[in-house]
Amino acid sequence: MRAVFIHDQAILRDSHIDAESPSSTWHLMPATLEAVRMLGSSEALVFIYGSQDSGADRANEESGEADHGRALSVLVPQIEAGGGRVDGLILCPHHGDSACRCWGEFPSLLWLPALQFDLPLDQCYVVGDRERDVITARAAGAWPVIVLGGRSIGEVFGNRPECKGSPIAPDLTTAVDYIGVEEDITRQLGHARQPALVLPAEEKLLEARDALPRLIITSDKAESLRTRVLNTRAKLRDTLRWLTFLALGALGVSLGIAYLLTHLYRVAPFPRFVYYLTLQFIPRALRGALFIAFGIGVVILAVRSFLRSTNVWLRPPLG
Repeated sequence: MRAVFIHDQAILRDSHIDAESPSSTWHLMPATLEAVRMLGSSEALVFIYGSQDSGADRANEESGEADHGRALSVLVPQIEAGGGRVDGLILCPHHGDSACRCWGEFPSLLWLPALQFDLPLDQCYVVGDRERDVITARAAGAWPVIVLGGRSIGEVFGNRPECKGSPIAPDLTTAVDYIGVEEDITRQLGHARQPALVLPAEEKLLEARDALPRLIITSDKAESLRTRVLNTRAKLRDTLRWLTFLALGALGVSLGIAYLLTHLYRVAPFPRFVYYLTLQFIPRALRGALFIAFGIGVVILAVRSFLRSTNVWLRPPLG
């Protein structure tokens, strides 16, 4: 499962909507609705993301609509009525606070949904509105596409060379075409053109909960997928715990057998075949190495068999 993250300003600009106007007046154009519809598929989630320090928030605060999530939720039924789907809203609630870790070098705006939905970010796309979106996408290993929406390249990037090289589209429809071309290249290569970056551990990311974005699920598909992923991780943790106890128990039994055999060697005679069965004709150091190698081989076979048998629930279906 992959995902497309669309900046709310890219959608509003594409429909020539003033972001500072009340959200009750927002009406998306047919071309915008069609572009968003084309981004969603059975193998792709669609998220709309934004910052709570935008012009839309200032206007909504004046009209009594202080929650940016409620403002963006106005777009969801319009997109659904146009045949599209929005799986979630991702909101940065920090108003430019220095504690924010949603953007830039700490792109938890992408990390959080990637962890919750098991998304390969090297196969995900960020349809952004400004240079901050490019920096965030690259820090997470995602593919950025910038929508100008009537602005010039200089107005968006200025003279920042670190943002060069990213696809730049005049409108959302062209951005969808760029993503389609990149998807064709990925299918031909058999892998994404950019290397996958390592996600932070979920426990480490959740240490700074106040610095994380808000994630609002808006579709049954996304809710079902997140539930499957969470259940899979719970099963995996339970299985690893079981394997740990099994390994410790096996170690205890092995040590006990070793002590008993040592005792019996010293106090009781064994039949002649035991000499060959226990490989006593081989030096002790080499004998120990052989048994260790045999044990490692059995463990590897057991792990491979375990992974193969649990592959169904380790990787949730794409549909």
